[in-house]
Amino acid sequence: MTTSQVYEYSCAIHVHSTISDGTGEVHEIIQAGQAAELDVLILTDHNSLRAKTEGWEGWHGGLLFVVGEEVSSRRGHCLALGTKSEVNHYQSAGGIVRDIRVQNGLAFLAHPHGVYRPLLHTRDHSWKDWNVAGFTGIELWSYMFDWVSELKYHHFLRHYRNPQAQIKGPFPKTVHLWDRLCQKERIVAIGGVDAHAKKYPFLPFVVFPYEYLFKTLRTHILTNEPLAEDKSEAIEASLAAMRQGNCFASYDYLHNGKGTRFFSADNNLIMGDEAEYHEPLDLVVTLPWKAHLSVVRNGVAIKRAEEKDLEFRADSPGVYRVEARLDGKPWIYTNPIYLRSTS
Repeated sequence: MTTSQVYEYSCAIHVHSTISDGTGEVHEIIQAGQAAELDVLILTDHNSLRAKTEGWEGWHGGLLFVVGEEVSSRRGHCLALGTKSEVNHYQSAGGIVRDIRVQNGLAFLAHPHGVYRPLLHTRDHSWKDWNVAGFTGIELWSYMFDWVSELKYHHFLRHYRNPQAQIKGPFPKTVHLWDRLCQKERIVAIGGVDAHAKKYPFLPFVVFPYEYLFKTLRTHILTNEPLAEDKSEAIEASLAAMRQGNCFASYDYLHNGKGTRFFSADNNLIMGDEAEYHEPLDLVVTLPWKAHLSVVRNGVAIKRAEEKDLEFRADSPGVYRVEARLDGKPWIYTNPIYLRSTS
């Protein structure tokens, strides 16, 4: 992908409706996405593509609504995007990923270290089999699993009144694992909200309504062409960008990440792209707002600066990515530029 012309679309991923365990009807979720000024909204009900068969997929005004599936099993959960039929969730983890690939779909491991203990019993939704190959990427940062990670029920109201104070960013072990996997192959990172808009009989309000969550953690998708009016072409282009890693996760509640770019100074590479390393290459990061930048190579920060724009030299092969923090809070995680050794 070149940087001569880039179109950017804000996307909320990992959303549930009443078809599975959310409380919103599909039309209500679409309205919430429009109110939150999203460009793309991806529904992933548990083990169901019913919203697709019911004809909801496509353009709704300026919002592109995409229907995927969260394949949920005891071996972990996997977001299947771009598939035409439901995946058998009773099979092995490897079988789930393989079936998604057979349909030319994208397989993102959902909340791969999603374990929390709200009271007495541990709830484990983590991915269990890391010997599985062929998945597209991982949900690096899950808003709801971030918020709930240190929750105890007797602290619920305190946590809920100030949810931003509970947001710490991606789990460090997930980031470390991602860095390690990326050194072998492209592993795309996305951010997800895991939106359910829960209603409880003892509470007079909806817990984390859809519109609120759609304004928090987003995945920004980068394309070389504007999304087409034809819904099939638009969906294909959106998923193609995610497949390549031409995207970044941004905690837009802090500040909209729109305009973030990470690219080579010669304009031949952008985040998600791979190339052979032959000689030193200048890489550039630009943000919409001044922040604390960290340039990471193979999982190790090699440069830090308080800047809005930064240019640096990649003088050796490696997997280069950028993190940004704003006011001490995690803000942006780009996908890497992969400069692979030729030896």
